Amino acid sequence: MILVTGGAGFIGSAVVRRLLRDRHTVRVVDDLSKGYVNLESDAPVEFIKADLRDGAETDRVVEGIDVCFHLAAKIGGIKYFHDYPATILDENNLMLSSVFRAAVKHRTKIVYISSSMVFERTSIFPSPEDAVFESPPPVTHYGFSKLVGEYYCRAFNEEYGVRYTICRPFNAYGPGEHPEDEPGIAHVIPDLARKVLNGDYPLEIMGSGQQQRCFTYIEDIADGIVTAGLHPKSENDDFNIGEDTPTTVEQLAHRIWELSGRSEPFQLAHTPALEHDIQRRIPDISKTARVLGWRPKISLDEGLRRTIDWLRTSVPAG
Repeated sequence: MILVTGGAGFIGSAVVRRLLRDRHTVRVVDDLSKGYVNLESDAPVEFIKADLRDGAETDRVVEGIDVCFHLAAKIGGIKYFHDYPATILDENNLMLSSVFRAAVKHRTKIVYISSSMVFERTSIFPSPEDAVFESPPPVTHYGFSKLVGEYYCRAFNEEYGVRYTICRPFNAYGPGEHPEDEPGIAHVIPDLARKVLNGDYPLEIMGSGQQQRCFTYIEDIADGIVTAGLHPKSENDDFNIGEDTPTTVEQLAHRIWELSGRSEPFQLAHTPALEHDIQRRIPDISKTARVLGWRPKISLDEGLRRTIDWLRTSVPAG
């Protein structure tokens, strides 16, 4: 049986759908703290509501599990990182401790979902997997908490023999990711898309707009995570999962504007950037392609069309 922690969340639910497509038996655990559930109500899974900060609850949900995809974490957009640093660091660490201790007891493989934020201070572009050892550690508490999880993988493997695969998604987006009322609490695509659909003019963005990201559609992210997590050559190794074509935030905003059908001339308004707004995140995915045979398939324009259509029909106007 396969366990997906955080399986009612944005990426977690996509991983569940991908696993079910291949007819795996899936258990989902989530504390439902986000306030919405992306998992379909009729999904053929065993669902358990549990708090993974609690070791006893975690032990109960990991029992009988062969592979655990660990996605449960405190996560949000850039302002979330600034507003809740202690919550992020403390609660993510508590969950790591509980999950890895349970993995030792139940001989469970961990597929740890890290983040491109572990590369936030790198100067190596595109960034291969081993750049994580050659770059300064992240300065944000979220990025650092994700790097700590990678060290948990290696430490528990060395001392207890826990098998692992590390996956680093790059800027996942798509249907199922909700915007928030305050800019920067959610991620950039749902925030910008809602502003465009609400008729905001000019379109407000944080910073210069020249920040570069590699936006990767949610179905590609889930496919990459499942491919890596279950591939026989992935054990005790790490893989970048993402698109490798950089897009600036200004270019992204322009594409959302056009794909949403706005008739006014495109115009931006700039607010000050937050302190830890990383300027470049670009993965080297050659190792993932070589070892796993995986590359993303959905173009940015196609992914944005699907996302905008979902926001039009499924999310109330702000």
